[in-house]
Amino acid sequence: MTAGREPDFLQERMRPEDPYFNYCYWSYEPVAPGAGKLRPSSLLFYAITQMPESEWLRETVRSIQAGLGDFRSVYGIKQADGRWDLEVYLYDYRRQERALSIERVNASCGGDIQLPTTAGPHVPYFMFSFDLNASVAAAGGRIDRVHVYVGNPGSSVSSGISYGFTREPDAAEMENFYFFFDAADGDAIEEKVRCAAFLHDADDLAALVLREELRTCRTICLANKRTTNTVYYSEVNVRQLLFFLEWQQYPSEFVGFVRQHQGELDHLLYDVGVDYRIRNGRVEFVKSGIYGVF
Repeated sequence: MTAGREPDFLQERMRPEDPYFNYCYWSYEPVAPGAGKLRPSSLLFYAITQMPESEWLRETVRSIQAGLGDFRSVYGIKQADGRWDLEVYLYDYRRQERALSIERVNASCGGDIQLPTTAGPHVPYFMFSFDLNASVAAAGGRIDRVHVYVGNPGSSVSSGISYGFTREPDAAEMENFYFFFDAADGDAIEEKVRCAAFLHDADDLAALVLREELRTCRTICLANKRTTNTVYYSEVNVRQLLFFLEWQQYPSEFVGFVRQHQGELDHLLYDVGVDYRIRNGRVEFVKSGIYGVF
């Protein structure tokens, strides 16, 4: 960083014409005037400074941003076992008529990352994601697994399925089911949480993972994964974000950054999620994440 110059995460500033999207790439109205305040990407670039291979990550994220445009990609910055992880998500709801494909990302990033292309154009996916971490950096940007999301026709609520594709054409694996609920539909949400193959008191489980402090949001998404379940809260405000960070014990430096700049982050809405499982009759939080656009 040049002496006397702000770090790049403080240079991420909203312009009057900038759009607002949540982690599903659905638009929302800002909850306060935003011009000149921090973009949601400021949290991403601050978190990157705390991650291994931070310079490579920053340059790679900038490459994706340059190739696809501002506010076109979604990030997930996550904490698991005391370490940071980063996942990138790309949406195009036109599915088989999509313009934003895995192949386009490979071409747009000029070889900085290389995704497997076994999920061909015949697959009606509307979103795909991939991890960026030290292992990918060490492999020169080669990514061995891409997560592809398709719809789930016939469900009574909005839902979908994720599959993992590798470089082996016949090695795709189902990874998770997820289901969206209006946050006001509390009975249905609690019923879904209780329908889990875990030996645990159902009422206690719902109280532990469905926090009242976060339930005044837009939607709640419940996912069933292979070894965990997940609760996502979409469009929480900055005060709720701070509650989430403290609840999930994020690093004090990151919590301090959000608290210090709360007045420059109050125009945004945030998406947060937590993976949990049951061990020895107790709820164990395995991983948590914060989502935004860049």
